[in-house]
Order: sequence, then C-alpha cells, then structure tokens
Amino acid sequence: MMHSHKTMATALNPLITAIWSLLHTLFTCTEWLAWLSRWCRQTVLQCLRIRSQFTGEKYHHFIRQSQTFVRQNMAQVTKVPVHLVVLLGLEEPDYRLLTQLIFWSHAAGIRYISFYDHNGVIKRNHEQMVRYVNAAQLDDADDIHWTSPPESEPRPGRSTPTTTTVSFYSPVDGKQGLVQLGRVVGESLRNRNLHISDVDIEFLNGRLQAAHHHIPDPDLALYFGDICSPYGLLPWQIRLTEFLSLALRLRDISVRHFMNCLLKFARCEQRFGT
Repeated sequence: MMHSHKTMATALNPLITAIWSLLHTLFTCTEWLAWLSRWCRQTVLQCLRIRSQFTGEKYHHFIRQSQTFVRQNMAQVTKVPVHLVVLLGLEEPDYRLLTQLIFWSHAAGIRYISFYDHNGVIKRNHEQMVRYVNAAQLDDADDIHWTSPPESEPRPGRSTPTTTTVSFYSPVDGKQGLVQLGRVVGESLRNRNLHISDVDIEFLNGRLQAAHHHIPDPDLALYFGDICSPYGLLPWQIRLTEFLSLALRLRDISVRHFMNCLLKFARCEQRFGT
C-alpha cells in the first residue's frame, strides 16, 4: 500500500507542476495583455488630445502664437533662406504638421518653401495641405500661393513682397527630369536647332528653372533624423544647398526647432571651394 501511494505521488508531481506552469503562463499573459490594452488606450487618448489642438479655433490660435514667436525672434537671424526645402526621407507625411512649416516660413519672410518625398506621396496629395492652410482661417493664407502639378489649377492670389510660394517635388523632378532635359537637348542638337557651344551651365540652369516655375535653387534643406540623405532630391539644384536636421521625427517638430535651424543657417559660411 505504501508503495502504491508513493507511485501515485510520483505520477502527480509532474502533473501539478505542469498545471501550475500553465496557470502562471496564463496569468502572465493576461497581465501583459491588460497592460498593453491600457497603454494603447492611453496612446489613443493622447493622440486624440494632440489632434484636437489642431482643429478649429485651437488650430487658428496655435498658428497665430507660433507665427508671433517666429517674428519676435527673426531679429537674431542675419540671413534668411530664399528657398527652403523640407525633405521627408523615410517619414510618412502628416499634412497638418507639414502645413505649420508653411505658416512659419511665411512669418520668417521665406519666399519659397517646397516639400519632397521619394515616393511622390505629398505631390499627389498636395490638396490636403491646401485645405489645412484654408482651415486655419488666417489673413496670411491670402499671401500663400501654390505651384500645383500641371493637371491642377494653381491657387489664385495676389503677388506681394510677402508672398510665400509652396511647391511639391518628387523623383520625377530629379534625376528623371535631368534625363528628360538631356533627351530634349540631344534632339535639338541632332536637328541643328541648337549649337553645342550654346549648351553650358547657364543654359541648363535656365531650362531647369523654367521647368520648375523659375523658382531659385534651394539654399536650405531640412531633414528628419540623424541620416542626411537627399533621397534623389533635385540633384542639380542642391549643389550649394545647406542641409540641417530639423527634428528626430516629423511628429516631434516645434516652432523652436524651426527657429534653431534658421539661426544655424544664418551662421553658415559658404566658401565655394576656397
């Protein structure tokens, strides 16, 4: 009888251990899922709070305040870029956040601001940024003009010294644009409509600027993260462009980051190889 009890106890020990391990695992998984659910709920609520700051009157007030901050600090900026390019790289576009950069650039007196991503998403969906600019309901919106893609109608507006022109670029405007220009020039040379001596840097500059609404070459490009890469951005036009990191991620940008970049740009000295 004693031997039978020992045999039964020996058989039950692994079973009890297995059941205990299973219960412990289930409890741990339940606890982890509860934590994950709380974290997701808090994240969603935080995102909703952030989004709510950029709608209606709150958005209008936020843009007004940030523009005032820019204007108050422009006295420290000794050199303002004429053409600013915002380079997304691997970032997914958030049109509401990108629209802030348009208003900040206008407050800073930047005449041209362009947006580029290597997938051409922003250029295809540029109407969303137009809607966000109009939704801000600011007087400044009348001084913001758009160079829309050829299939779209440009936004009407008056031309003033304070006008900020917004453009959108994609890889089609970069290397592919150079290839297309090379084909056109080659065809003109073969047909004797153009002489080889006419083809120089000024000629190419003129043709490229004509293809891009005669906008001057960018003198400042802002990118996100620690990796500085043009991702195919206008390889000819950026040969003299200063590249600065705006923020770690698009969602991290603030008006202070923007002003810091303008201050850094003002301190840059271009020696042109000398």
